[in-house]
Amino acid sequence: MSNDKKVIVINIAAALVLAMLGLATTSTPPEMDSHRIYASINSTNSTISIGDPFFVEKGKVIGQRVLSVTPQPQLEFTFVANGTINDSINFTNTGTTVSNLQANGAFNSKGQGFIMTMDGEVATWTNQVVGQLTQEGKVLSRGVGFWNTPSTGDLAFMDNLMTIFKLEIDREGNLSAEEWEWK
Repeated sequence: MSNDKKVIVINIAAALVLAMLGLATTSTPPEMDSHRIYASINSTNSTISIGDPFFVEKGKVIGQRVLSVTPQPQLEFTFVANGTINDSINFTNTGTTVSNLQANGAFNSKGQGFIMTMDGEVATWTNQVVGQLTQEGKVLSRGVGFWNTPSTGDLAFMDNLMTIFKLEIDREGNLSAEEWEWK
C-alpha cells in the first residue's frame, strides 16, 4: 500500500473515531446515496467509495424507556428487524441501544444484539453510534459495528468483522439500516 493510501485510510479511521467520541460534528452526515457510502477526505477533497451494502434490514422499535434525565436524558431502545446479508441470507436482528441526548438534538449511543438466520446460525454485534434528531421527528444516525460469531457456515465471514452503517428511524418507530464491511 502506498503512503497516500495509508494516509487516506488513517484519515477515515480518525474521522470515525472522532465521531464516535463526539468530537466531530454530527449536524451534516456523510454524503450518501441509497446504495453506496462515501467518505470525504478534507486534506485532498477527494471521495472514496466503499461499495454496496452487504447488510440491509427493516424493522420496528418495540420498546423504549428513560434511564436517566440528569445530567442529560439517557434513553434505551429495543428493536426487532428482518433483513438480508449479501442478498441471499435472511435473518432476524434483535438489539438494544442506549442513547445520550444532547440539548441540540445530537446524540451518541452504544448498542448490542444478535442476528439469527433461518438455519439457526447466530452472530452477535456491538456498536457505537452518533446521530441527530430532525425537526420532522426522524432519527438519522451513522455508526461503527463490531461482529463476532462461532459460525463455520454462511456467517463465518462475520467473525471479528468491523462495519460502518447508516440507520434511520421515523416518528412511528419504523427503522431501516444499511451496513458496509470495513476492509
